[in-house]
Amino acid sequence: MADAGRHQSQGHLTKQPRSPVLHSPILQVVLSTSLHTVTPGPPNPRFRELKRLFHTFIGPRACDAKDLQTVEEEESIKLLDKLLDTPHEFMAHTRDSTAANRNDQISLVKIVQDAMDGFSLASEPGWWVDSFPLLRHLPWAPFLSAAKWMRHDLELLYKVPFDYVKQERRKGTSKRSFISTFLDERQGEETPEDEDIINAAAASLYSGGAETTVASLDSYFLAMTLFPHIQHKAQSTLDTYLHSLPPTNQKFPAISDRPHLPYLEALMYEILRWNPSVPLGLPHVATQDDEYRGYTIRKGTVVWANIWSILQDEEVFPNPTGFRPERYLDEHGHIAKGSKQVLAVKTAFGFGRRICPGLYLAENSVFLAIAMFLFSLDITPHGDGPPEVEYDGFISHPRPFKCKIRPRSPEVAQLIRDTVQTLNKQIDYYQATSMFQARL
Repeated sequence: MADAGRHQSQGHLTKQPRSPVLHSPILQVVLSTSLHTVTPGPPNPRFRELKRLFHTFIGPRACDAKDLQTVEEEESIKLLDKLLDTPHEFMAHTRDSTAANRNDQISLVKIVQDAMDGFSLASEPGWWVDSFPLLRHLPWAPFLSAAKWMRHDLELLYKVPFDYVKQERRKGTSKRSFISTFLDERQGEETPEDEDIINAAAASLYSGGAETTVASLDSYFLAMTLFPHIQHKAQSTLDTYLHSLPPTNQKFPAISDRPHLPYLEALMYEILRWNPSVPLGLPHVATQDDEYRGYTIRKGTVVWANIWSILQDEEVFPNPTGFRPERYLDEHGHIAKGSKQVLAVKTAFGFGRRICPGLYLAENSVFLAIAMFLFSLDITPHGDGPPEVEYDGFISHPRPFKCKIRPRSPEVAQLIRDTVQTLNKQIDYYQATSMFQARL
């Protein structure tokens, strides 16, 4: 097992990465179900179909679509409403907000959390069976019971959302989603192989995005608690921009404002860098003998790209423990798109063919949430003093901490309340109309 930990060298290794599960015995057990057919990494038809689905639904063009951006913006406003009601539960609210599933009728948030907790535990280095694969053939091996429990949680993640969407489609109350779009493509003629692929894709899309986005949003609250001058500067930048706009119906910041708010985009990049949500990434494997900084890497060696180390490299990010959005700006205050800092921070999403397919959606979601928070909320330290910077987990979240969250003004609080009330009325009307049409 090797660890690649410098930005300048990370692109040289694992030229043709393969699926990590083939080289992790405990993950083989966790993923060896009829619902998740373990296949080699690219190139293979299953992998190409998954990439096509991701590109179609959450690729750059799809993420620019107004209907998708509208959903993200509406969900962000609902998150603000929850933060006004019970601000001390902000970590629970950020997690719930990623479901975008009204009232979470299928307990999807819990299903995802259980499945990702198990997958994260199985992915962590240190399992004896990963070093001694023959142990997996011992029926009394202690890791087997843990792996079967993890596998059960993963099966729920695969089956429940798909079954729920099919049920809603039969009732005529289904809304556009990743799964429903795929089923529309197949026009009722999907095969078991199709269902296997869409289950895998939907589970990967939701679980990966949910956990990593939550981690980034929680990091935002921690950073603003510790660095209030950054919050004040970002708020001033946002206020100046919004006040410069001609009178329109737009009251909240939107994803489409991103090109005009480089400081907020830089703030997003620094959130991704400061404490990356997946600090070790996913394991790759060397497909041929290689050499790295004087070390020989044999074919078949599992390689972990140490993303945390790359994003803490002092040669690229001076004073890496500091929080400085200015790292990504040029002398004119614009995003320095070709700079080594902007290029390096993209490693937060992984590498190569297996780079996170949801990176465009993730950037949109995190940017929008940051803009909404800055527009609506003031975050200050709790009376107990500033929190410690402590993170845990394979998908790395801040440990629970306290901060004060208040609306920036009574007017903005009322705007949030009124908007959510209007959105809820629209939802009630849509559901009633859909149910009526389904009966015709």
